[in-house]
This record gives sequence, C-alpha cells and structure tokens, in this order.
Amino acid sequence: MGTYQELGIKRIINCFDTYTLLGGHTLCKDVREAIDEANRSWAWIWDIQRKTGERIAELLGAEAAFVPVGVYAGMAQCVAALMAGADPKKMKQLPNTNGMKNEVIAQKCLRDFQYDRSITVTGAKIVEVGDEKLGCTPPQMEEAITDRTAAIHVMAHGPTGSYASKDCRWLSVEEVIRIAEKHRVPVLVDAAFQCYPVEGFRKYTAMGADAALYSCKYFGGPNTAGIMIGKKYLIDLVALHSFIGQEGASRGKEFLSEAERGTYGSLFRGYKQDRASIVGAFAALKWYTELMRDPDGNVLDPARKRAGYFMRAFNGIPDIELGIIDASMEGVDPLKIALKVTLKKRTSEEVKKIRDELMNGNPEIWVEAKDNSLIINITSFRGLMMFDEEDKKIVAERVGKLLKA
Repeated sequence: MGTYQELGIKRIINCFDTYTLLGGHTLCKDVREAIDEANRSWAWIWDIQRKTGERIAELLGAEAAFVPVGVYAGMAQCVAALMAGADPKKMKQLPNTNGMKNEVIAQKCLRDFQYDRSITVTGAKIVEVGDEKLGCTPPQMEEAITDRTAAIHVMAHGPTGSYASKDCRWLSVEEVIRIAEKHRVPVLVDAAFQCYPVEGFRKYTAMGADAALYSCKYFGGPNTAGIMIGKKYLIDLVALHSFIGQEGASRGKEFLSEAERGTYGSLFRGYKQDRASIVGAFAALKWYTELMRDPDGNVLDPARKRAGYFMRAFNGIPDIELGIIDASMEGVDPLKIALKVTLKKRTSEEVKKIRDELMNGNPEIWVEAKDNSLIINITSFRGLMMFDEEDKKIVAERVGKLLKA
C-alpha cells in the first residue's frame, strides 16, 4: 500500500499548472537522486549551503548565491540583512526597527500583497510610489528616497491583475537600478518565474541588482526552495541572518563557544532549510540549464509526441475539434505545448461539468476549461513535462470516455 493510499489522499494527474496548491513541480530523476543522497547521510548544513551557493554562483555568473526556503523567505532575509547588517544587537531587536533604515520603496502598480508582505514581516515599512493604474516616473522614485530607505523592491514581471493597464508606465528593473545607483540604495528583484530563457537568471544581477530571487518550482526543483543570487556583501549578510547564522556562518568550520552561541539572534529560525532542499535546488538548476541549452533545439519533441498521442486517441470522436497549442502559434508562450479539445455542441457550463467530473475521479485529473474547450497542458510554460507516460494513458482513457458520453 502506498503512503497516499494509506492516508486516504487522492493522487492528482496535473494537466493544469505548477501551482503551490499542487505542491509545485514533480522532480526529475537527477533531482530525486540528489535529494535521496542528501537524505541518506548527514553533512554540516553550513558546508552544504556555502558550497552549493558557490556552484550556483559559478553556473549563473554571479558574485554569490544562497538557497533560501523560497522567494518569500529569501526576500525577508534580504530586507532584514539590509536593516540590521551584522550588528548582533539590531538582529535580536527585529522586528522592532527603531534606529534602523526601515523603509523599502515599491512602485504602487507593482504591489503584490500576497508576496511583498515578505518585506513587512521583518518590521520594515513599504513606501509606495506612483499610481496604481498609471505607473511611476523617475522623479517620483527619486523623491521617495530618503535617509530611511533600506532598499527598493521590484516585481520583475510588471503589473498583474487589475493593475495591468495599457496606460500603466512602470519603471523597469534597469531604470530602477540606474536611479538606485545614483543614490547608493540596494535593489531587490523578485524574479520568481523569470527562468526562461536561461539568460533570465543572469540579466538582473548583470544590470547591477544587489539580489535577484527565483523559485525552484519553476525549473523543476523542490517547492521548498528558491535561489538567491547577487552581490557577495548581501549574500554573506543573508547567510548570517539564516537560522544557521549563529552556529557558524561567520566562523567557517570552527564552532562558536557556549558563551558566543546566540550572539547573532536570527529572526528566521522558522525559515530553516534542510539538506535535501539545498542540494535539490542545485541539481534542478544544473539539469534545467543544460536542458534549455539543447543545441539541437529538441527540448519540446517529447511533448509534441505526447500531444500526437492524444490526437490519435481522440480522433474520430464526433462533435469535437482538436488542436495543438504549440510554440509556433502566435501569442502563445514559446515553451507551451497543450492539446485543445473544443466540444462544438457543448456550452461552457457543460464543459466545466466535464472538468469537474475529471477532478472528482480517482486519481483526480486537473485540466483547464476555457469557454467550450478543455485544455490539457502537456508542459508547464517553461517546457517541463507535467505528467509521465503511464499517466498519459489514464488521461486519454478518462477524457475520451467523457467526450463520447
């Protein structure tokens, strides 16, 4: 009996997306093997973190790197590090920020209240600039910088949701860095899913950002990890503000004496990493960067083959129209491969009922329902396969049965 079965948990075949509510992405063989190796034996956690960071920095051409629990945790650690530095008294004082630079500037149109609360959990205050609909101008950004400014925060993906207006003119990361350098203010970039093309890992630090943060689930890594790359001074401070900081971050392999233990009172015990997540992050990054640099350009061939399998499986079913959403289609993410099944005689509500029936099965099958079409996503939008060869047969059988009903 499997663990899911023992616990009464229904397995999900994900033809939808890599949402955290589904646990992020599945892990490839390389990542699973790295995680298994880490789980089988102990190693000094700081040694793992430091050496993994060195290899990640080398891979991405950065000064330094660190593996936080995720982008949210990493951003909080950056802000705390910039406010308290290496001052033990200030570190223990957080989230009370009296006597510190404690303001982080953010463009109002780029606010994301789910994620940028990572700034305020440290005790820092967000200073909004510009207009939520119209954006922000360079003078507005400069006027907001004061002697209390600890950093400027930028969401690399631009405005989302209700803020995504054609009239919105926000400041790009490059523009923000130009202003920040003039006033000697650090810039922190939330680049969580800017992993494709692979150059996305390099561009913000190359521009001069003090730190850029990425979520590992977007390149096939553990959902419990992110990568932070940036300037060595800040990465070193973040390490000190990690939960292991007081146990050796500043002293190499020489343990602190009993009297010294607790000198650096980190705020982030609750953001602690484990061996498996750290090495899993590195293994995923290495695997992904090699995959995406395939010189023959065959990254999507397995996904196209799988789409063809579904086309054959559903061929001949009456009153449906089949189409492959492929990289060649205008306006579609360049690495998106999906099958679009249009039910010509069904309403959007009827299609939603089919989707719900798939989601209520065992295993559950999660697909998109858009208008009168079912969308079976074969890859995530970074070209990674969403489900395996065995699951494709279950999807074909279950969806085919409902299409014929």
